[in-house]
Parts: sequence; structure tokens; C-alpha cells
Amino acid sequence: MKNINYSRRIKECIAASVLLLGLQAAVGAETGTAETLTTEKKFSVGPRMTYYAPQDADKGQWSPGVQARLHLSPDLALEASIDYLHNDFGGLTTIKTFPIQGSLLAYITPGDILKPFLLGGAGWYFTMVDGPFGYSNSTSRFGLHAGAGVEVVLNKSLYLSGSYRYIWLADIVSRDASALHRTYHDSGSMVTLALNFSF
Repeated sequence: MKNINYSRRIKECIAASVLLLGLQAAVGAETGTAETLTTEKKFSVGPRMTYYAPQDADKGQWSPGVQARLHLSPDLALEASIDYLHNDFGGLTTIKTFPIQGSLLAYITPGDILKPFLLGGAGWYFTMVDGPFGYSNSTSRFGLHAGAGVEVVLNKSLYLSGSYRYIWLADIVSRDASALHRTYHDSGSMVTLALNFSF
């Protein structure tokens, strides 16, 4: 009976060792996938959803967009994006914005499956304002942004990405037909969720 238990324990130890080696190989393979994405497939593009909450808006809104990334190295990437933002201010004024942003991404752990990064950049914001008494106007503004995010590698051709950034924008002054005016503080927080395809 003792020999049977001893033999069973040896088999259990061997099985556990094989399982650990298999897990180690799987982790190594996944890490290799992340490195392949960074080094071999340098360009990616995909749809994203953007939540933007300006300081003076009644509430934030989810809006559609698209982003593209070009990996300069395992540590650095350039991102270009365009979104459509729509916000209501006090129920009287609606501001629609098309931000075109350029960002530099610096990866903290570039070889991992989970890759956090810091980001910073600038953007051009084409803005349309509709106010009371038939007021309508469009303007273009320049703004800076900074934040952080994370990529999650799914396979060699696909990854999820999420980011937070704060945007500094010039204020909008709305003047209506009765010569009344109000200043809207449009700086605020932006959250993005994206699915990128690598080529």
C-alpha cells in the first residue's frame, strides 16, 4: 500500500511539473505575441468610442471615432485620431466638435501582454455652436492634451486599448441675436476605448 502511495505521489509531482512547464511556455508564447506586435507589425487602425465631459456641459456623451497608431520602436508610438463630440450646455446651446488629435505614446512595459503607456500631444478642434434665437457659428481651436492608457494584446493582429486624457481648450463665447453672450468652458476629460487591427 505504501508503494502504491509513493508511486502515486511521484506521478502527481511529474504531472505538476509538466503543468508548470506548460504554463511557463504559454506565458512565453503570449509575451512573444506582444513583442511581435510591437516589432514586426508597426501600424494599426481601428474604431473607438469616446466619452467626453467638458467642464460646463450638463453631462458627458459617448461618441464614435477612429484611431491609427504607428510604432516607432517597442517603447514609442505615434497616434492619430478623429472623433465626433456632441454636448449640451444648459439645454439652450449645443456644441458639436470634431477633434483631430496627434499623440506621442511612451510604453512603460513594451514587451508584456498588458502594456500601460503615458501620452501627450495636441489637437485641432473644428467646433459648431447652435444657440438660442437661431444663433449658429463655427470656429477652429487648438488644444493640448496629456494622460495615460493601456493596451491589452489579444493576438498577433488584434488588441484592445483604453486611455484617459485631459484636454485644454480655449473657451467658446456664444452670442445670440439679442446680443446676449455667454462663455462656455470646454476643457475637460476624455476617455477612449478602441479595438485596433495590426498590419
